[in-house]
Amino acid sequence: MTSSPPFRQRTIGRIIALFVAALLLFMAAKIQFTEYIGSHHLDFVDEDDFILSSLHSRRQLQMLEKFRRGEHAPHLNFEIYNEATGETLSSLGDENEFNPLNNLAENRAPRDANGHETAFFFHIRKSKGGAVKNIMTHCFNLRRAEKMASPESLTYVDGVLNIDTQTLAGLQRAKDTNLVDSGLVDVIVTSYFFEGMMLFNPTHQGRAFTFLPHPVYQTESLYRSLKTRYPENFDGVDLADWVQSDAFNDNWVVRSLINQHSGELTEDHLIVAKTILARKFVVGISQYPKETFKRLVAYYGWNEVNGDGFECMNHFLNLENDEDKMFEGKIERGSDRWRLLSKVNKYDMDLYYYALQLFAKQGATLFGRPYVDKDGVPIDFKKLRDEKAKASMEALMNLFQAGDEMTDENEMTDEMEAFLNSFHAGDE
Repeated sequence: MTSSPPFRQRTIGRIIALFVAALLLFMAAKIQFTEYIGSHHLDFVDEDDFILSSLHSRRQLQMLEKFRRGEHAPHLNFEIYNEATGETLSSLGDENEFNPLNNLAENRAPRDANGHETAFFFHIRKSKGGAVKNIMTHCFNLRRAEKMASPESLTYVDGVLNIDTQTLAGLQRAKDTNLVDSGLVDVIVTSYFFEGMMLFNPTHQGRAFTFLPHPVYQTESLYRSLKTRYPENFDGVDLADWVQSDAFNDNWVVRSLINQHSGELTEDHLIVAKTILARKFVVGISQYPKETFKRLVAYYGWNEVNGDGFECMNHFLNLENDEDKMFEGKIERGSDRWRLLSKVNKYDMDLYYYALQLFAKQGATLFGRPYVDKDGVPIDFKKLRDEKAKASMEALMNLFQAGDEMTDENEMTDEMEAFLNSFHAGDE
């Protein structure tokens, strides 16, 4: 027959239980209710706090607060430079009041009543850009610029203005001809984020959107595409060799957003890229093109051609899918190649997962879509809070009872650890 535990052990058990109770009260005040869409966490909090949800260090939080106040992140300058010589042609640093980001509208700001705005599509490579351009032109009758014939000219070829906005020289010509204010285009399309942004100004802003691809699949698809187009440059060069060579541009999306195309990146650079994405973009995901286009049509007020815009859209997306299959890779998630591509594109990976969060958040804040779980069922947050509180209270009561029944101090510690692990299980 077991004797009653000594008074000291009973006291220790109760002290530990009281500590856990206090910890629970503190944690309950900090809880952010999360739910999965697919396999990714989403933080459902206020817009300002949402940006903070993926930031951790005091240094990062200080930088973001400065960015919000207009005191932009130190040591991060937007520059225009000569790619051939490396010479800096123009630099706009933190001390310059004419920050180039003022050329883009905040994504939640009201539309300009006089129509002095133009859509701005930041085209990321291998992210269904061809389909997006065709859909805008043929399904919604939107005028855009692209080099269709030589020489370039302010004339339309097949409904497209014959100006090349995919080269720095072409963008300079577009700026010299005041393309944005000319009324000749409805959308600016370019893969040069900073130079494209400089076509606009604070009195005629751009409203930006983009489609973000998964960096691992994007990198493999780009490799296969380039290898097919330029086989002589890839003779004996496999994917691993390429991404570890000087010819590969790592973390291309982050570098484009902060206009730093060389040198080492840090978490400071990532925080600026995240903030630009959160504040200035309607975020699209390449994996979800139809949902993205529904949002773009609603956001920009685009009109369908002959009332069949989405049927037309499906046509071009299917063509793009057929082309994608030509360069479809076989990288297995978690494999050595997967880990390598994730490592060399570390900051683009972080930005992509953050973009998934923004995609879900904007669905509710910008487009009135309810939060849903991975099965598409709307989330009842009150029910989640009630269930969480009930489960926590039951676990706490069980722990109090356990303090009177345990005869071993280590057993009490093990029970506390198991309880805390169960409390955090939803985040794992």
